[in-house]
Amino acid sequence: MSIHNQASIGGGSESFYVDKSVAGDLLKACDDLVAEFKALDAEARILSRMSGFGTLASGLALQKKFQDKAFGGSDSLVNALESHITVVDNMRAYFQKCIDNAVTQERTNVDQLRNVEIPN
Repeated sequence: MSIHNQASIGGGSESFYVDKSVAGDLLKACDDLVAEFKALDAEARILSRMSGFGTLASGLALQKKFQDKAFGGSDSLVNALESHITVVDNMRAYFQKCIDNAVTQERTNVDQLRNVEIPN
């Protein structure tokens, strides 16, 4: 069985086919990737309390720069990870929709076939 969904890419219409079992594997891969990103996020937040650069102004400035790079700055690792999590969550939702659409279509097909009368 194949799952068929239309996806609009670059202004045109493209077909996207994925086998139901593959879609299930994709869901699991998305869950695993989000879990990995969340673990990295937790570690990056720990880096926001980085120390050991000394008491000189240059050391403190360097410490702040590294802390902001991990957490707090506009281009921090935490922000990048959160962005990646959002993308993977959206991918997972799309794959789930593919599965849901396939199940709905399969039910519709079964219901239609049940109503077909076979001549004797």
